[in-house]
Amino acid sequence: MKGRIFTRELCFASIFAAVTALCAQIAIPLPSSPVPVSFGMLGLYAAAILLPPKCAVLSQLCYLLLGAVGAPVFGGFRGGVAALFGPTGGYLLVYPVMAAAVSFALNGKRALRSRAAHRLVLVKGGAAVCAAHLILYLGGTAWLCATTGSGFIAGLSVAVFPYIPLDIAKITFCVFSLIPLRRRLMNAGLLPMALAALGEKASDQGRT
Repeated sequence: MKGRIFTRELCFASIFAAVTALCAQIAIPLPSSPVPVSFGMLGLYAAAILLPPKCAVLSQLCYLLLGAVGAPVFGGFRGGVAALFGPTGGYLLVYPVMAAAVSFALNGKRALRSRAAHRLVLVKGGAAVCAAHLILYLGGTAWLCATTGSGFIAGLSVAVFPYIPLDIAKITFCVFSLIPLRRRLMNAGLLPMALAALGEKASDQGRT
């Protein structure tokens, strides 16, 4: 049972790495900023909301590794070490941390055992996604400033403030579409965490 669950988790991680890569190609460059408007975070948050923590983090590590070795998975079909560690690379490097923050809040063992009401899960998920986005802003901007020599406030003005309205829309979409979808998929037993929970339940019943 555990072997089959692990294999399925690997498959899900690969699938969501590909989903992140596909979403990242929907990118809108802005003339006033070196950071394009990217929809890659939709793939990231889909992985974080729908997958258990280790699987969600693995999906984003796979995505970054693919890009690092030259696969054109970053926005604008870019790839390579230069794209990953360039001035805007910090916004990519924090993807695994963001995935961990959201997935642990929603899909960690303690979160799954609590069986909170659906409305509370929405609030908790929304707070986790907002916290992850704060990690994106701080980590990405700190990297941008370190590589370009600009001040932090100037970095925020160029790479964060112009994107906040669209980011709010993306966060709202993820919370109110993906979290309800997560609940339906879990009830149907179609997610790795649902299978793991069923396996733990069966083991507990076997002990009794």
